[in-house]
Amino acid sequence: MRYNHYIWSLALALGLGACSQYEEMPSGSNYASTAMTQEEKDVSNILRSSQHGWSLVLIPDEGNHGGINLSMKFTSDKDVVVASEEYGEMVTVPNDPKNPGAGTKQIYQTEFTSNYHFSHNSGLRLTFDTFSRPLHYYSNPNWGLPNGYNGDFEFIVEKVSEDKNVIYLKGCRTGNKMQLTRLKANYATYLSKTQEIKGALKGKALSPLQLGGKEVSISIFGYARQLWVRYTKAEDKTTKAVKENIPFYYTDKGIKLITPLEIGGQKFEGFELSEDKRTVKTLDGKQTLTVFSGTYDLTEGSLRASFEEDKSNSEAHEMFKTLVEIQKQDSYPALFWFMADMGRWGRSRLPQVTLYAYPDPNPNNKTFYRTYYLDYTSVYGQPNQVHITRIIQDGDGYFYSRRAIEWYLENILYYSPFSIDPIPNKTVKKMSSVADPTNEPFYFEVDI
Repeated sequence: MRYNHYIWSLALALGLGACSQYEEMPSGSNYASTAMTQEEKDVSNILRSSQHGWSLVLIPDEGNHGGINLSMKFTSDKDVVVASEEYGEMVTVPNDPKNPGAGTKQIYQTEFTSNYHFSHNSGLRLTFDTFSRPLHYYSNPNWGLPNGYNGDFEFIVEKVSEDKNVIYLKGCRTGNKMQLTRLKANYATYLSKTQEIKGALKGKALSPLQLGGKEVSISIFGYARQLWVRYTKAEDKTTKAVKENIPFYYTDKGIKLITPLEIGGQKFEGFELSEDKRTVKTLDGKQTLTVFSGTYDLTEGSLRASFEEDKSNSEAHEMFKTLVEIQKQDSYPALFWFMADMGRWGRSRLPQVTLYAYPDPNPNNKTFYRTYYLDYTSVYGQPNQVHITRIIQDGDGYFYSRRAIEWYLENILYYSPFSIDPIPNKTVKKMSSVADPTNEPFYFEVDI
């Protein structure tokens, strides 16, 4: 009997403890799953409450490609209209949607509708789950196997400002911090202005910037959205030349660096372009720099480079021979012509380099192309110089020649910048490295 008494006492104590425990558990709107659902509703309502939508500076690939301005108008609890400073295309639409017999017309479309939804994974997650070119162009793996621009289409909602005008996001893939900012007016004008700024600044250089006691040289890679900056700094009783690409994004007045450049306690955060487009003023208003254009603008024009033995020095010729040997021994064997087209031509959206190949063996002499997007810029005070950086591959054709093209890019970028100069008694010019310290510069002939 005493044993049974202990058993009943213990059961009663546990029961009372359990009741006490559950009396302290949250309930109603405080219950965890209910609270998360309410957070989802609150954010959704805030997104749809903006008459003109929201702006977002999308920062792909940890900022290496700079930032891209997007606008987002959330029209329902599942639909969003997205536009970009970067993307538009010709599409066919009906003349009269209510009259199929009225025919069609072509328009240049810049706004694209996508779906979105919320989920709960590492917090409240906002996902754009149907393909929208202005946004998914930067997360599509077709552009740079396997990660493309490595951009985000899923974001963690970290917090909302008290005035509900800013929603703080973190990219699920990149981890980059970004913000949705409530728009006060139609964003189309702003996006148009950023395109105008890009058109005026791409491929340009600036007169030297004074920062922290240093003279900083700046060139603008307008498509890659990077500033090429050069300066010297003291290090272990020696002087070191610093050369780096710093990502930025366009504003309707100029550019802003994603991470400011700081030297000697002074910061450079960006600049605004003057109305006549001849100068820029730093954002602190303290310095005005001259905009410089080189003679050869490969963001618009193009050239054909020849690497044949009698049209290049031994180093350049051997480089191309190695490229050919790499491709001959690849899983997809081919032979490359000893030439390359560089710059921007035709309907290409971006500047590029194109190599021409044909099958090995070659029964029908059918050529095919291998293209990679590059960007080009001027060097201040050196009108004949051109500097080069890489952006990303063009489509998945790169996959079949990636080892060979990487070898080519490694050499071209290593020897950049180049000077393009006349050759006596020839209609073509010589493109020679000014970065190569050897007595005989790496050079090849170009038809430009």
